[in-house]
Amino acid sequence: MSNIRMSQEELRFISILEGLTGALAVDCIWNKEEGRVIFIVRRGDTGKVIGKGGTTIRRLREHFQKAVDIIEYSDSPERFASNTIAPAKSQNVEIFEKSGKKTVVITVIPKEKGKAIGKNGRIIQRSRLLMKRHFGVNNVIIQSTA
Repeated sequence: MSNIRMSQEELRFISILEGLTGALAVDCIWNKEEGRVIFIVRRGDTGKVIGKGGTTIRRLREHFQKAVDIIEYSDSPERFASNTIAPAKSQNVEIFEKSGKKTVVITVIPKEKGKAIGKNGRIIQRSRLLMKRHFGVNNVIIQSTA
């Protein structure tokens, strides 16, 4: 995780998030094409960012004038992978390594699969980006139980 690079704008976003919420951000990614900011926050700080009834996250979205995603960090790659597909709930997460390439397979119940992939694949792409950035994973696959 130490080789994560952030732009000045992303560092500014982290400073604003921390100032408004008191939560500690571990990482920030600004997706300019989608107009979306992804924050990775310290374990247990998700509630601070969302706030009672979602008031704090709404205030952040208004402040940034962008969509804001909050992902809770975990040192466990399996737990973090599960967090990256939220609000979908995973049943099982397995990591396989073959020829030096890591693949994460996240199993969800059939009705959660669409949520885990997201509209136009947005959630699965976010998961792939974050897993590569934080754990060196080459691919993330969503599968549903039979």
